[in-house]
Amino acid sequence: MINELLNPWVRDLVPYSTARDEFSGEASVYLDANESWYGDGVNRYPDPFCRALRRKIEEKLSIPFDMSAIGNGSDEVIDLLIRMFSAPGDSILISRPTYGTYSVFARANGVNVINVPLLPTLDLDVDGILRTIAEKRPKIVFVCSPNNPTGKVYPIEEIRTIADNNPFITAVDEAYSDFADGFVSAMTLIESNPRIAVLKTFSKAYGKAGARLGLLVSHPDIQKAFMKLKAPYNVSLLSQREGLEALSDEDFDARVNDIVRRRNEFSKYLGTLPYVIKVYPSEANFILIRVPDAVALYDYLLSLGIVVRNRSSEPLLENTLRITIGSEDEMRTLKEALDAYKG
Repeated sequence: MINELLNPWVRDLVPYSTARDEFSGEASVYLDANESWYGDGVNRYPDPFCRALRRKIEEKLSIPFDMSAIGNGSDEVIDLLIRMFSAPGDSILISRPTYGTYSVFARANGVNVINVPLLPTLDLDVDGILRTIAEKRPKIVFVCSPNNPTGKVYPIEEIRTIADNNPFITAVDEAYSDFADGFVSAMTLIESNPRIAVLKTFSKAYGKAGARLGLLVSHPDIQKAFMKLKAPYNVSLLSQREGLEALSDEDFDARVNDIVRRRNEFSKYLGTLPYVIKVYPSEANFILIRVPDAVALYDYLLSLGIVVRNRSSEPLLENTLRITIGSEDEMRTLKEALDAYKG
């Protein structure tokens, strides 16, 4: 089924192969890859299949080895999914406001972007998405849950309905799911629907944004196609080490719980500010607020060396700012600035 959905040039692609892919076992002398003999281990090319990291993911996250692939950040995973399943002139479907990179990579690949806007409640317009799937037949439907920049989690049954009525690929971006209480992952749907691909990341809860580690969880046929299309050494040795370190972090749960606690406390605090019109409920590591003049507040904070994100250009989000939950000191500095704001 998946092979029929792949672009034929991807399906028939013979990937770049190295000598180390062509034998099994260990060797003591490596003279095959034109590497420097001098170095501390980084002189060698990294494992192109990230096997040690993926085995650790299987051990810690219970994601089967043949259903995982590692990208150079989730952005590479998004780009390759678009290149695998859509061609110039095809379309993807998104629901704005949402993560802007889906549109960027689609247009960079000559793929059209269909927007089925969120409802005024910032929920998915499931009926509108289903109508558009039937009429326009987009090759990929992207759903971000928890959504960026709203922080809203979409019910798993809505995602199931969309995916089951989509004859093509449904990609569910769960970058912020570790911060969501009682979250049910779309990974639970893959067994019954192999057209679902789930995106995870080490950038948020694991604190490894600089390492650029994105995780694709999918049916093995999608995983195999991804492995064929990706660059031969897309994830550096140093990044793979960072991923292994993150998965061995015994303080991970405590750190996530601390961020969630401070997010909830900060949300209550924001609700006490007289100039804050609305605090949007969030299941991510950020909070979206509406104020009378987002530009004025943004510029004021910037003048104090505090950078937040103005999301006012997004539909339904006029005069909104997105604020990431930072350290205790960072949040204290921000609160002092917000308390002093006279807007």
